[in-house]
Amino acid sequence: MATAVLGDGPVYPVADYFTNGTVLALRAQDRQPDGSYVKKVRWIAAGYRGPVLVRAARIDAEGTASSRFSYRGTQRDGGHYAVLDSPTSDLPGTTTVSGPGCYAIQVDGTSFTTTIVFRAA
Repeated sequence: MATAVLGDGPVYPVADYFTNGTVLALRAQDRQPDGSYVKKVRWIAAGYRGPVLVRAARIDAEGTASSRFSYRGTQRDGGHYAVLDSPTSDLPGTTTVSGPGCYAIQVDGTSFTTTIVFRAA
């Protein structure tokens, strides 16, 4: 059960994985050999069934970002694409950022588009 979510939905990252509302806390153990950070971020869908595309980018400087669901979907169209078969999907996933900074995730479905801005620190 999520205590809070980020964005307007209906497909949301669970806010429990962020601190102070929208800060993705980077720890030394999250750092990969290439210098990026991979964080677990769970997603949920509330009342939506169908295709979804999740794209992420750094918006304050040079850098990279991505978000993906762990057990479904593929890389496509500059992001992670999946078809949600249940209107109450619970989706384990990861978000990867190139380092501390400001990032945005855009989530697109057939009936919605939403943008979530967060800080990695």
